[in-house]
Amino acid sequence: MSFSLPAIASTGSANGIATWIYGEGPAPDWVAERMPGEFEPNGTFIIEATPGQMRVHPGNVIIRLGADVWVQPVDEAGHFIESLKLSAVREITNVGPGKIHQFGERRTKPSSRRSAAGRHQIRFHPPVGSQPSIEWIHLERLSVDSIYQRSTDNVASERLIASIAAKFDWRLCAPLVVSRRSDDVLAIIDGQHRWMAAQRRGDILQLPCCIFRYGSREEEARMFILANRARKPMNRLDDYYAALAAADEDALEIRQLVTDAGLQIARNTSSTAWKAGEIAFTSSIAQAIRRHGIPITSAVLTNMAEAFSGQKLTHGGAIFGALIKLMSGAGPDFDPDILLDTLQSRTADEWGKRAQGLHGGAARARALYEVLLASYQQHVESHRGTTEAIQ
Repeated sequence: MSFSLPAIASTGSANGIATWIYGEGPAPDWVAERMPGEFEPNGTFIIEATPGQMRVHPGNVIIRLGADVWVQPVDEAGHFIESLKLSAVREITNVGPGKIHQFGERRTKPSSRRSAAGRHQIRFHPPVGSQPSIEWIHLERLSVDSIYQRSTDNVASERLIASIAAKFDWRLCAPLVVSRRSDDVLAIIDGQHRWMAAQRRGDILQLPCCIFRYGSREEEARMFILANRARKPMNRLDDYYAALAAADEDALEIRQLVTDAGLQIARNTSSTAWKAGEIAFTSSIAQAIRRHGIPITSAVLTNMAEAFSGQKLTHGGAIFGALIKLMSGAGPDFDPDILLDTLQSRTADEWGKRAQGLHGGAARARALYEVLLASYQQHVESHRGTTEAIQ
């Protein structure tokens, strides 16, 4: 595998910056120690990076400076490394005896240079994107894109909207972040609760908006994720649907597996609103893919869809966790047909109630696994007895 990357060796270190191109030689120790899991069947792996967990593909460049690690596409790595060099001061050489002992290893600091007037001018990365326009926009001109926006069809959102409407305070009304699309549609990226509260009142006709131009709906969705993750936690389904709209490969992979199995991802976290065949344990599916691979994850989802066809999967997360544990540890004598018979011997609710009263998804899955395993073994013995009787 060969990649064109000027001034970067496949594995090297310069200016305190270490690099490794995935696919060119074995992974250095500083890469391996940041891998929370194993290599996936598709050749990718997860690494604990400075922005959080990131998926590494063949050809990606992993870059380390001090305790920070980044993953960059091969064609962007050179520029990124140059920017890192600008942000690191030259190595200090006048550290006397005892200073390292007293203060620890030398550390990099934000670089600065003196202007002609003697003042320090600190280097920064160039701003990303173009400057927005600040405008007052009539409410009826604004809209939300349900593809990536969080659902407001829940008790928490209703309370928030009602609270903002009842005690509307201009001092708390920051400008809405809005995308001006090519067709002049104004889509709200951040601020839909304020917008809906103003609509409910009737005496507020306009809202201040910070209007940007994005290249695509996917870019809007990425900005939505960044804005909301930085401020407050998103529930797992809002996070999943926003990632899906942003064409995130993990979200697309989950959707494909769930759809192929004959199931659907719910839009609401409240199980009372779910329909038959809807599931919400997207984070468990992602974890199963990383730990056990696509074949086992797909097989578990398919078994659930077939065994509980037409049923509401209120306890789907616990059942999924139990089946993953069962099928990932199955031996050569494992019989998938008997497992299906075992699952169909009770409804999804009846299985789920076997773990009722336990707190935590892992505890419920573990308890249900033990019940499922015992029931499966009973079915195996029953099947063996029937076969012997026939013979």
